[in-house]
Amino acid sequence: MKNIIILMFVLVVAASGCETMGEKTKKGAAIGAITGAAIGGIVGYQDGHAWEGALIGGAAGGVGGGLIGNQMEKNQMATNTDYLSTVQISQMAQDNVPDGVIISEIDRTKSKYELTSEVIDYLEENGVSDKVIDHMLATVR
Repeated sequence: MKNIIILMFVLVVAASGCETMGEKTKKGAAIGAITGAAIGGIVGYQDGHAWEGALIGGAAGGVGGGLIGNQMEKNQMATNTDYLSTVQISQMAQDNVPDGVIISEIDRTKSKYELTSEVIDYLEENGVSDKVIDHMLATVR
């Protein structure tokens, strides 16, 4: 029973961050969790603690894999020299560039955004429309 409760806790914690994670982060976390659980289960089995080993291995593998995937996403953004920053989008809005043009530039540059509430507030304060913000939010899905 204790193992089931721990497993449910780990799954809830892991799933809670999925909405804001990028694709590579999600994929890395999933691969890491599966691999870690398998290895942890094998190692734990040798000491008679297969479930505990699988849980610990899965959690550690998920975190490690997620960190690696997240770093890969950051590297991809850094190599995208056409990336359109939130500051550039704010400037375009202040310069009265039409929403359609801003959205086209976001698509053309293949820019991806994981917007926090603070960044959304910044964009709104600088005249970026809800239509553009909604499009930016849709780039990570």
